[in-house]
Amino acid sequence: MTATYNYTWQSSHTETSAFTVNVRPGEVGWISRAQVMQRITDMWQTHYDDPKWGHYYWFVPDVVTGPAPNGTDGKHSAVVVKSRKMTTEEKKLCTTGSTEDKLFTRS
Repeated sequence: MTATYNYTWQSSHTETSAFTVNVRPGEVGWISRAQVMQRITDMWQTHYDDPKWGHYYWFVPDVVTGPAPNGTDGKHSAVVVKSRKMTTEEKKLCTTGSTEDKLFTRS
C-alpha cells in the first residue's frame, strides 16, 4: 500500500514588545522569553474516495502542542531580563579581539 498526504495548516501572529537590560562594564546581559503554549486534543478525520479496510471514514485521536498568542487561557509569555559579571574567559575574549561567535557587543 502507498499513501500520500499533503496538507498545510498555517497561522501567523506578530507581537512586539520592548525591554531594556542595563549592563555595566564587565558584565553580560540578556533577555529571554518563554512562549505561551497550547495543547489541543482532538480527533483527526480522514475521508477516502474508495473504502479502506471496509470504511470510507477513519478517526484518529491526537494531541498537538504549539505556540499560542499572549493571553490564551489567561496566560502570558514569560520575559526574563538578567545580567551577570563576565567570566575571566569572556574578559580575555574582549581584550584579544576574538569575539566572533563568542561575545556580541553593541555601542
